[in-house]
Amino acid sequence: LLTLGKLPLQFSGQPLNGLVSKMAAGTLSPDLYLELGEAIDSTGSADLKTRYKEVGAKLSPDELTASYAGSLTGGDVNRGRQIFFRNQQAQCMKCHSYDDRGGNAGPRLNGVALRLAREQILEALISPSARLAPGFGMVSVEKKDGKTVSGLLMEDTKTALVLKLGDQPAQTIPKDQIAKRTNSPSSMPDMKAILSKKEIRDVVSFLSTLKENN
Repeated sequence: LLTLGKLPLQFSGQPLNGLVSKMAAGTLSPDLYLELGEAIDSTGSADLKTRYKEVGAKLSPDELTASYAGSLTGGDVNRGRQIFFRNQQAQCMKCHSYDDRGGNAGPRLNGVALRLAREQILEALISPSARLAPGFGMVSVEKKDGKTVSGLLMEDTKTALVLKLGDQPAQTIPKDQIAKRTNSPSSMPDMKAILSKKEIRDVVSFLSTLKENN
């Protein structure tokens, strides 16, 4: 695909457009989305770029996720492992632990693939404040009765939030009583500014293999 993108547009335009059509129809493997996007970028064709972006937007819930749809599947697990343990810019092990190695500023990652879907793992990397892990972030909620409650997020279920502030007893707040929820910014760095889309794809693939919660 990358070679195709380097050919003159008169030769690459039609086959690339055909692949975008397959993407729209759901018959193109998601593993190829990222390479297809890179090939289209290489052509310099505004029309192809626009069509690829429009198709991606229909396949994803928001613009950010759409722009990283190609990072969801197809990564190299071994490269992802190397990035997780050794990348000096990402420094994943500084905050996260795995098999009793690493830091404790963030959630332990043994069994993370049992707790989070692949889409949620990607979201945690590219939009870390969108979803807070229980025990690792502050939340403020405005209730429908006008009261405001803030505290450390202890539990987040389909029906309720459990928040705890200092030595006070934890409070369970039914979600149907919440008018507005505000998450505090996550301390985790935004990987979009540190890793390439391919590197993020590799990390997603590696983390998606961590199914043993030992």
